[in-house]
Amino acid sequence: TRSLTGVGFTPDLVWTKSRSNAESHKLTDSVRGTSKALSTDTTGDEVSESGITSFDSDGFTIGSATTGYNTNTYTYVGWNWKKGLTPGFDIVTYTGNGTNRTISHSLGAVPHFMIVKARTTASTDQGWAVYHRNLTSAVYYLVLNTNATEASGATVWNSTAPTSSVFSVGTSALTNTNNDTYLAYLWTEIAGFSRFGTYTGNGAADGPFVWCGFRPKFILIKNTSTTGYWMLVDSTRGTYNIVGPELYPNVSDAEDTSDRLDMLSN
Repeated sequence: TRSLTGVGFTPDLVWTKSRSNAESHKLTDSVRGTSKALSTDTTGDEVSESGITSFDSDGFTIGSATTGYNTNTYTYVGWNWKKGLTPGFDIVTYTGNGTNRTISHSLGAVPHFMIVKARTTASTDQGWAVYHRNLTSAVYYLVLNTNATEASGATVWNSTAPTSSVFSVGTSALTNTNNDTYLAYLWTEIAGFSRFGTYTGNGAADGPFVWCGFRPKFILIKNTSTTGYWMLVDSTRGTYNIVGPELYPNVSDAEDTSDRLDMLSN
């Protein structure tokens, strides 16, 4: 058991991953409560384990569970978010009913990025549905636990873009199977803090410049036109340009030491 400090706030979402070894990503949040985890690289249901045991004023505490959090000699990274209007982040839970419907949220703004995952499923395990404002339309979605391109599925978001008070789900098992319980993470863009957009690759050694308006600390990228892993880099593991290493949310692999990005001032 140990406490991790230096976060600077009480987190509402903690996402941990082993850097040095192949272990599943672990996501724990304050709405579902401590010791309940989901993994982005699997379709599995929520598990109860003594991973994150408390959300503290300057970080979080790890319990006696080791895999995914605290295996002896393994190195780890933890990404943390605080829920609220200022950071533009919300966490919602709901129970599916199998019919087209809307779900309320508390962002006070239109969500630009959403991740939905079934916590408990009546039949087969279900994947992670992802909404991004710059996909072709609200008919389209991505899946966080696969390398698939954007897919068309009118029943995932009920072909309806979210609003400042609700988001829509259809009859898809990804978002609304009757009696299954679900978790949704929602982000809206906050100027100078977060940015959700797209760019077109050029295949050149000097790749495209992507404007954010600030120096990012956490970058998540997915190829939407062809298959390809989700890629995640951050400024804590990668302290100088060219930034590396990378982790991949759709697999449990240890981090890749490839360098692909420069994190610039804007």
